[in-house]
Amino acid sequence: MRLYTGKITPTKRKPKDYLLILSIALVAIAAGWIAAWSNHFQSSFHFSDFPVLVSNSSMHHASNFGRFFTTPRISSVDKDSVGYRPLLSAWFAFDYQFLGGTKPFVYQAENFAWFAAVLVALFGLLKLMPGVRGFAALFATLLFGLHPMMADTVNYASQQGTLIATFAVLAGLVIFAFWPWRLPQTFPLTLKRVPEHGLDEYLRKNYKTLEQRYVKAIHLPIGLYLWPIVPALLCDASTVVFAPILAVYVAYFETRRTQRSVIPAWIICGGWWIFQMAMTWKFAPFSKTPPANYWFSQPWVAVRYLYRFFFPYRLSADSDFYGFANFWNPLASVGVAAVLLLAFGAYRLGKSPKWRVVAFGIWWYLIALVPQAVVRQGAVEANWRATLPYAGLALAIAGTVSIAMEWLPKRSEDPAARFTGMEWVAYVGAATVAVAVLAALGWGTHGRNRDWASEADLWRNTMENSPGNGRAIMYYGLTRISDRDLNEPLKYMQRADAVAPGDPLIEVNVAGAHARLSQSREAEAAYKNAIQYGGSYSPAWSAYGQWLLNENRLPEAQAKAQHAVELDPYDMTGRRVLMDLLAQQHLWPKLEELAQETLRLLPDDPDAERSLEVAQTGKDEIVHAVEAASSQPSVDHFLELSVLYFKSQRYQDCIDAAQQALKIKPDLGEAYSNIASAYHALGRLDETIEALQNEVRLNPNLPSARSNLEIELAVKRGQRKE
Repeated sequence: MRLYTGKITPTKRKPKDYLLILSIALVAIAAGWIAAWSNHFQSSFHFSDFPVLVSNSSMHHASNFGRFFTTPRISSVDKDSVGYRPLLSAWFAFDYQFLGGTKPFVYQAENFAWFAAVLVALFGLLKLMPGVRGFAALFATLLFGLHPMMADTVNYASQQGTLIATFAVLAGLVIFAFWPWRLPQTFPLTLKRVPEHGLDEYLRKNYKTLEQRYVKAIHLPIGLYLWPIVPALLCDASTVVFAPILAVYVAYFETRRTQRSVIPAWIICGGWWIFQMAMTWKFAPFSKTPPANYWFSQPWVAVRYLYRFFFPYRLSADSDFYGFANFWNPLASVGVAAVLLLAFGAYRLGKSPKWRVVAFGIWWYLIALVPQAVVRQGAVEANWRATLPYAGLALAIAGTVSIAMEWLPKRSEDPAARFTGMEWVAYVGAATVAVAVLAALGWGTHGRNRDWASEADLWRNTMENSPGNGRAIMYYGLTRISDRDLNEPLKYMQRADAVAPGDPLIEVNVAGAHARLSQSREAEAAYKNAIQYGGSYSPAWSAYGQWLLNENRLPEAQAKAQHAVELDPYDMTGRRVLMDLLAQQHLWPKLEELAQETLRLLPDDPDAERSLEVAQTGKDEIVHAVEAASSQPSVDHFLELSVLYFKSQRYQDCIDAAQQALKIKPDLGEAYSNIASAYHALGRLDETIEALQNEVRLNPNLPSARSNLEIELAVKRGQRKE
């Protein structure tokens, strides 16, 4: 038997089915992400959602779509949450009109959809970044997508614009990076050797022409990367950071294009920033923090956001950091130094091609914070403002992880090679750390969603994590109003006042709590504090006016409500007080004028429409009385007309109608009574006394007439003040 002595070459084993493994991994990742966010859809309305969405009548009518572009004030009932975001406001109005009104689920579902789009765009951008590995891109995207800080944006219905802005900036960069140089620069079609039908023959004959047209089409100067930016600018002004971020991208990564290619972005974003500032400058929110203090506190705020990115623990929906009292505060200096250090670090890292993605992410983070830092907001910091900056930190994380992965043992290119012991330890260890980090973040996000489930849950959590925030205590107290114990809300209001004294909104709610307990003296004291602390805060004046109206102190109520409307013509509480007062006083022409003025501001306001109907009814009543007195002259008709004129403060007409009654019946004491009342309202003392004397002469047994006459005579003698 002959033996074969040659070398036997083993056949390569078939590689594992990595596609199947990848599919299972992707399904597991998607399931984990959805599980982390599964309780998001139970979140209710919070914060500015109420003045922007729930109680804003402008959102309830599709007819206001055009006005959102011309009148930014109607974007919110509360001036403090006004912003020029016309396309977003129009979309909210569409949601209300056609997709479910004030059901939170509709808005939460939209926020979640936009957030998912943000993650897709972020992953796409990371994949286009030079040197970023696929695993690093996926890890950074999931880190961003599972970060608990994102819950403070995604659960906040009215902050949908922040998510749209983040998506637009990411999508704009993806398009800029991809189009046109990453597209095939030749016609992407392979011709068949043997044409099979007419189309193949056409392509073969016209291939060069089609290729020329294709190349020309992809290089047309249409600014495709700006297409997502323009509509996003109409949703949120923070989109303007796209221009400087793009400039940094071009400086670091572009070899074919220069800074000239960024000029259109600078023009559009810069022009829009100036335009929207001009549209909203007079709607600056009320804040106890002076502008200078707000500005020199912002570097420290940037440090706080950075800390929360790495340690998202004890998050608060409404911070109790109100800024520094002076610029020489040590932490203010630390903040400035930290920001300068970050900028210097980004500058140095940007010199190394290996670290440029990290440098780009740091610059992104700093640039994205600028708009909210420059324009003073109602609060010094807010978690939702970190959404767009955190996308930059995700880039930095992806770059860092990609560099760290270079330290892992190199795998053999032979698919049949087995993992060595060191490779198992390194790769399994890295995967374990990544999964542990993402699982911890996902767990935190799930818990954060629970905090946003209801107003009571949110403000209870905020009280615990921001004990120095008086408004958090106040808002939680408002959630206790339905409790049987009416003293319970008052306790929280008083506690809030003690924690944050001098806040007009808290004082208004302290007053409301006292009013619910019929403690008028304490309520008025709190209202006076509110207008003292917030002299330019119209809700304090209008709330005081509403309370005075309820107390039947009409002249004072009118003065307070009028001042509120002067401070803010869109203060609807003040306008309602004035319309109620004019209706009670039967001042139909003035009520009609005020109602029409209100409808010019808010064409669909139901209270103004109702007041207009009341005014017209009152005017019609006088018209009918005049017609009755003219067609059928009688004592009763003229007396009725006289009374209507008096209620409408038409005092001379009241006198004339009463005198017409006297022509019919000269001994009519009731006519002289009306005449006396009208002259008294006009301040004509002698005529008042003469009319009362005639009334007493005709009705000597009427005690009220004699008493009124004695009072007027005493006033004339100087024995009594009028």
